[in-house]
Amino acid sequence: MAKGFSLFEMVIVMGIIGLILGGAIYTMGGISETAAIGTADQDMTTFESALEQYKNIGGAYPSTEQGLEALYEKPTSAPRPRRWVQIVKKEEALFDPWKTKYKYQFPGSKDESAPEIISAGPDRKFGTEDDMSNQD
Repeated sequence: MAKGFSLFEMVIVMGIIGLILGGAIYTMGGISETAAIGTADQDMTTFESALEQYKNIGGAYPSTEQGLEALYEKPTSAPRPRRWVQIVKKEEALFDPWKTKYKYQFPGSKDESAPEIISAGPDRKFGTEDDMSNQD
């Protein structure tokens, strides 16, 4: 005669499944944060290339005041590029994975000959230890 599971055994099995799923979801949250950091790193590398294109076409890097927006909209303040091409097609590209606009400064804080791109990181606050920079 076949014996089925008791209600108690079913509750135990469901509890174990819940713990396993909870652990998997928690672990996936960590992977998601790792992916966001990788995306920010890739964004900064892309901006470095775009800024080199801007300098080659326009004659100089954008000023700190012009920022990365100079890749999206033609600057109206000095230094005005001698030629300008829209390199960034979507304004959303100017934001990091945590939805904070990348900060730009030229000259950079560590390499004064190159621009610096900074992400505020997961806490969305500049000047904290989770900030990311292309000059780190």
